[in-house]
Amino acid sequence: MKKFSMGVLALSVLAITGCMGTKQVSQNISNQGTIAAEDIYFPELNKAWQKDGQFPNRENLSKIRPGVAKDELYQLIGRPHFNESNRAREWDYILKFYQADDSVKVCQYKVIFDEKFRGQEFYWLPADCAEYARPPQAGSTVIINQPPAPAPAPVMLVNERITLEADALFKFDKYKLEDMLPAGRAKLDELAVKLLEWQNRGDSRIQLVGHTDRYGTEEYNQLLSERRAQTVRGYLVSKGINAATITAAGAGELQPLPDVVCDINAPRDTQIKCLQPNRRVEVLVQVYARTAEGLQEIQQGKDYQNFNEGK
Repeated sequence: MKKFSMGVLALSVLAITGCMGTKQVSQNISNQGTIAAEDIYFPELNKAWQKDGQFPNRENLSKIRPGVAKDELYQLIGRPHFNESNRAREWDYILKFYQADDSVKVCQYKVIFDEKFRGQEFYWLPADCAEYARPPQAGSTVIINQPPAPAPAPVMLVNERITLEADALFKFDKYKLEDMLPAGRAKLDELAVKLLEWQNRGDSRIQLVGHTDRYGTEEYNQLLSERRAQTVRGYLVSKGINAATITAAGAGELQPLPDVVCDINAPRDTQIKCLQPNRRVEVLVQVYARTAEGLQEIQQGKDYQNFNEGK
């Protein structure tokens, strides 16, 4: 097993040749988030839900170190590009980089998590992809395979986190559209109006994450949280939100609010009432302006069309 220093960027390199066989997931990941090289398998590119991958922000890549949480990975490089659940012990990405001749290098990037779902080991396929992921060095005169200076980073116009109470959205322990309460529909209608306004201003990225309390099995709560988030997503899409800009996932009972402390010896009804804030759907909304010209138009009160950068 190879261990990584916490004081340096943990971008390790793995070169794999020959046939991958039929295995789609890595084997024998330890509780500490370590794995032997022979146990690592990269999924086939055509198995990805986002087959085109993305051009990552290399500065964000340089911030990924052992101990990174899944929510932090979402913020830095987005959701994984394969069908890996929120509780998976590995996430896989397809990352693209420009080469010196303006051709595109396609790389696979894998994050291995420990038992607490903190990233501990990081792997690339093919091996030389780690060179593309490094940020430019200060004072460097020649950078191998470095493309021309990138365009300015998009300007963030909106960065909002909105919490919807699940008990106000759905009947208790339910998730279907027909289980949605009138007050819940009204809340989502209000949210849709706001999201449509932001969608018209720039490039929207909306993440929905469902959460439950601790009652029920962990597997049941995970599925319930995912289904509630998917139902909310479907409803918002029906109101005009661009389906390509909105994702839905579930965290089950794993992320309770830190300030919700309930007596485990209290009667069940009392505990359920106390745990109510944990039953929620969180909405993270980020909206970007792509160019200075577009930002100037917004400041003048004009709208401009969305763009799909990196797609």
